Amino acid sequence: MGKTTLSGIFLSAAIIVRNEERFLEDCLRSLSGIADEIVVVDTGSTDGTKDIAAGFGARVFDFPWIDDFSAARNESVRHCLGKWILYVDADERLKPVDKGAVAADLSRPGFAAFTVSYRPISWFTTFREYRVFRNDPRIRFEGIIHETVLPSVMKVCDDEGLAIGDSILEVDHVGYDGDLARKHRRNLPLLERHAGDLPENTFLRYRLGVTRKALGDTEGAEREWRAAIDTVRRRRDNVAPRDCQAYYDLIRLLLEKGEDVSPLLEEAEALFQDNHLITWTKAMVLMHGGSYEEAADIFGRLTSLDPERIDHVRISYDRRIFGEFSYEPMGTCYFKLGRLAESERCYALALERDPGNAEYLTKHKFVSALLGKK
Repeated sequence: MGKTTLSGIFLSAAIIVRNEERFLEDCLRSLSGIADEIVVVDTGSTDGTKDIAAGFGARVFDFPWIDDFSAARNESVRHCLGKWILYVDADERLKPVDKGAVAADLSRPGFAAFTVSYRPISWFTTFREYRVFRNDPRIRFEGIIHETVLPSVMKVCDDEGLAIGDSILEVDHVGYDGDLARKHRRNLPLLERHAGDLPENTFLRYRLGVTRKALGDTEGAEREWRAAIDTVRRRRDNVAPRDCQAYYDLIRLLLEKGEDVSPLLEEAEALFQDNHLITWTKAMVLMHGGSYEEAADIFGRLTSLDPERIDHVRISYDRRIFGEFSYEPMGTCYFKLGRLAESERCYALALERDPGNAEYLTKHKFVSALLGKK
């Protein structure tokens, strides 16, 4: 199993919780048999969360919530005894894997940390997320929300000539599949504070915009996304793949307001070449502008891609842009071009992927009727 600590523990799983009885059992079950120990830090649960954790043999500790996710994470790390630490949330699931294979994988020499294959929402593609790191007092989380260990990991890598590897571990997040209003209300003041401390952090600005939009503050969302984009422009030579998200959401918002998005879209295309989300956005803009042939060609190229074979980058795509979200507008483009057979085929393919969608069904029936089909 590779080298272990004096405790005999190789892999520790660290979780912070508060009133997570709805999610926690499935999370702990996914970790059982893979992690040698599970450390659960509770920040004030009033439901059965702690009893569930204890029932799975987890080591449970109390820690008062102080509006700081890193503080809670670091408390969980402090109690871990294993050589390696995997941190997860209660609404995440570790996919089945052989424990011996995990031990061999993490025992490879020369690494201070590993990424996992991470699916943030059930219908999104995976990307590489930094989730496994050595049990080293120099490695700790920072940031009161959207916390990260990456800066301290990179410092250890630089000091010791180590690297970050890709592990065989896979984690699915299920917590964004339902109503997020409670999370948005909780996150808003933390994001405001953290973004205020780090005004040049484009990801925090983007997330703050998403949160404001979700809570009905459209003007505030636009302001945050414009601020994120201004920061990207100031550091054009150091643009991250996920910086595209502020462009996408702002373009979508401006389209809803009926504004011209062409300059912003051209800028995004230049910055994020081969980015499928920006490509899909361009096709939507072209379609709304009447360039049906060009738009249909782009939608067609997107549907030819297998989303599960896309290279792991630092962003995740909604898989529907490679399916129904491209087939349906492609059907509209062909309809506008008078190519009814191709339109009917596209609507059928959209409906095949989302059988309960009334809009797809209506459009498919209408075009089928025009073609004389029953």
